[in-house]
Order: sequence, then C-alpha cells, then structure tokens
Amino acid sequence: MSGTRWFGPVLALVAGWGFAVAAIAQPSLGSEGVAGQQHAPLTAAREAEHDRVRQEREVLNARRQRDESVCYRRFMVEDCLRGVRAQARDDEARLRVREIELNDAERKEKAAARLKSIEDKQRAVPQGVGTQGPVLRRALPEPKADKGLRDSQAAQRAEHQRSKLQQRSREQAARERAESERAARARVRHAQRLEAAQQRRERVAQSEAEAALQGRKRPAPLPAGSAVVSP
Repeated sequence: MSGTRWFGPVLALVAGWGFAVAAIAQPSLGSEGVAGQQHAPLTAAREAEHDRVRQEREVLNARRQRDESVCYRRFMVEDCLRGVRAQARDDEARLRVREIELNDAERKEKAAARLKSIEDKQRAVPQGVGTQGPVLRRALPEPKADKGLRDSQAAQRAEHQRSKLQQRSREQAARERAESERAARARVRHAQRLEAAQQRRERVAQSEAEAALQGRKRPAPLPAGSAVVSP
C-alpha cells in the first residue's frame, strides 16, 4: 500500500514535466514559422533589389565598353578613356554602397529574427517548472541591448565602407587630373616645338629667297684693269 501511495504523485509529477517540455518546444517552432512568414516579403524585396543592382551593373559594363570603343575613334584617345573609366568607377562605387546597405539590412533582419525567437522561448518557459526556467532567463543576453549594439556596429561598418570607397574615388580622380594636366602640358610643349621649328624653316627659306633675289639684281663686278684704255 505504501508503494501505491507514493506512485500516484510521482506519476502526476512526470506527466506534468512532460507537458511542460512539450509546451517549451511547440512555441519555439511556431515562433520561427511566424518570423519566417513575417520576413518573407522583406526577403523577396531585398532579392529583387539585388537583381536590379546586378542588371544595372550589366548595363553599365556594356555602356563602358561601347564608350571605350568610341574613344578609340577619337583624336584625344587617352583623355576620352580616362573620362569613361572615371565615370565607370563612380557608378560601381554607387552600386557597391547599395549592396552594402542591402547586406546590412539582411544581417539586421536575421539578428532581429533570432532575438524574437529567444524572446518567445523565454516567455514560453513556465515559471514554476523546476529551476531551469530562471536559470535559462539569467543565461540569455539582454535582447534590446544586443540589438542596439549590432545595429550600431552595422551602421559603423557601412559608413566606414562608404567613406573608404569615396576616398578611393577621390584619390583616383586626383591622379587622373594630375596625369591629364601633365599630358596637356606635354602636348603644349610639343606644339610649341613644332611651331618653333616651322618658324625656323620659314626664316631660312625667306633668307635664301632674299639672298637669291639680291644675287640676280647685283651686276657682276668687272675684272681688275679692264677699265684702263690703252693710248
């Protein structure tokens, strides 16, 4: 009889523990499913934006190739190519910034989904089941603080990447301006040398023409003694 008296409460305790474990597991699956459904439209929009970036990059690459082929038919080939390539770098930097922003948004959404799942699991833990509930609550991080920190870090990374791309673009533009100025000065010096050489040729030709003209007008001198008449 004594065994029967304690067997009933033990069985009830085991059954209660089983129901509690089932209650913990079921909401976690449901919360993840709901989170996935909530983030599905955002994911689709982000993928569509990635596709637009890829398509725009293909269009810009095709335009760059077309513009470069036009440059090769012009007189100032190098200047034309530098302008086309500088524009291509600016376009690529703009697309890269958009990709970075999309990737940061994706990381933020995934972090928010994980935090939402953790919060749902915390709320699903029964307060009076053993001692694991309070221990689990103490072991989990503070969701709001972690989310704010991650958002701040992601924003700092994006800003740093944008600044680096802009600095790189400015440095490249400065190098191209300096190279263009050197090329322009070299062309001016070459034109000046050609003009000076042409002027020298003209002076020499003019001198030779004047000398030839003077030679035709001047009478030939008489031989010595030819002016003396014999008696």
